[in-house]
Amino acid sequence: MTTLSITTQHTIAPVDRKIFSGFVEHMGRCVYGGLVPASYPEASQTDECVDIYRKDVLETFRDELKPPLVRYPGGNYCANFNWRDGVGPLAERKKRLDLAWHNTEPNTFGTNEFVAWCRLTGSEPFLCLNMGTGDLREALAWIEYCNSDADSYYANLRRSHGIEKPHAIKYWCLGNEVYGDWQVAQVGKEAYAAQAVQWAKAIRFLDPTVKLVLCGQHGYNDWDEYVLQQCVEWVDYHSIHLYTDQKTHEQAVFGPRIAETCIAWTQAMIDRARHAKHVAKPVKICFDEWNVWNTQEYPGDEGHEMVYNVSDMLGVAVWLHVFVRHADIVEIACIAQSVNVLSPLRTQEGQLVKQTTWWPYVLMSQYLRGGRSVSSHVNSADVWSGERTGQLAQFDDMLPELKYLDMAAVVSEDNVLTLSVVNAKLEDVAVDLSIDADIKAGLEKIVVSGEPGDVNSFEDKDKIVPVRSSLSTDKKVVFKRCSYTMLRYQL
Repeated sequence: MTTLSITTQHTIAPVDRKIFSGFVEHMGRCVYGGLVPASYPEASQTDECVDIYRKDVLETFRDELKPPLVRYPGGNYCANFNWRDGVGPLAERKKRLDLAWHNTEPNTFGTNEFVAWCRLTGSEPFLCLNMGTGDLREALAWIEYCNSDADSYYANLRRSHGIEKPHAIKYWCLGNEVYGDWQVAQVGKEAYAAQAVQWAKAIRFLDPTVKLVLCGQHGYNDWDEYVLQQCVEWVDYHSIHLYTDQKTHEQAVFGPRIAETCIAWTQAMIDRARHAKHVAKPVKICFDEWNVWNTQEYPGDEGHEMVYNVSDMLGVAVWLHVFVRHADIVEIACIAQSVNVLSPLRTQEGQLVKQTTWWPYVLMSQYLRGGRSVSSHVNSADVWSGERTGQLAQFDDMLPELKYLDMAAVVSEDNVLTLSVVNAKLEDVAVDLSIDADIKAGLEKIVVSGEPGDVNSFEDKDKIVPVRSSLSTDKKVVFKRCSYTMLRYQL
């Protein structure tokens, strides 16, 4: 018999609300056709818009997901991006070639439009500096434009654009994936580390209140080790990026367990670097790009408009479980991306679809943020023993047993225990619950399930949706085949 063991007295850490953050890049239809109508700016003042923004997308973010941070403008896009091109009167903005995704960027949506969208959705902007073709002077000018209240050139330029008060943007990335040969102006780890130290020093002279994110890789190579050793005292977070395969059901649901290894290795690197440099302040992980992604079927220069199925939904749930289980070190996580591009939300003119992956994302965001992540364990000999292919083969020696059940457990301030459980098996699984606390009442059971290949489409938007029901205090529970389940108990 399988047992799910939950130790509510053992707190891992509070679940930071920022692990449910988003990401907007000038790529495909994320901005144009996503945040704003495809016809923007010519025809954005309609009943389907709030100001210039798509009403359906904005209200879904504001009222349901409530992402704490949203990263912008990239991604690969930012390595050839100049913030000045996207501010000021629309008629004066210059069209530029985007070398990352091979498009022409009109720059009619820029810093101020993005920040205004964030304010309307209740999110904080999280900006990424161009450490590809950009230089320190350009970066400092952008931060002055956004954050300074002085009587200075760039602060006054912002005022001339109708923004009197500073945006007060707290979170800034020191570049994006600058190690990659797919980047404009790729650099090696030595050059990047030396540059990052000087940029961080100058940025803190300008605004000592900001939080800086170091550009890491995957968390398991010498780039991460080296840049942390050189820069740890200058930064607040170390960024890692990872996308997991979904060519098969097993790759989709088990692949995110790779992130658990990446997090553990990165945490060890951070600890070594802090010890070597005698750094007392904490440095946390910012997992600011993650998702399930079939790179061959949905290539980047075609917009990444991936249709997600139930297998992918379970993979996204496992991804989020990993962050919750490691709440002591992972403080920020940004799903890539927020609309249309590898996104839980897809749009057409006048229509919005919540993909299968939307449901674990929004449910965990609503019920887990702010609670205490507590110890949980799946005691089961029921493991997947199939052939490991793709990333599962690449990381074979670093992965634990791949159990069909995956879980995270959180206790809220009002003493509600929420169990978030994935059953990746193609049959029902019966379990016993072992909880070190008395259950006063069962509050609710929420189940999202279907066949592995099932999707939500514009023709059938509600094929895969949550089913809510009452919940008893019985500690014998059956999890449906191929399902995501949330159990909520009053302790």
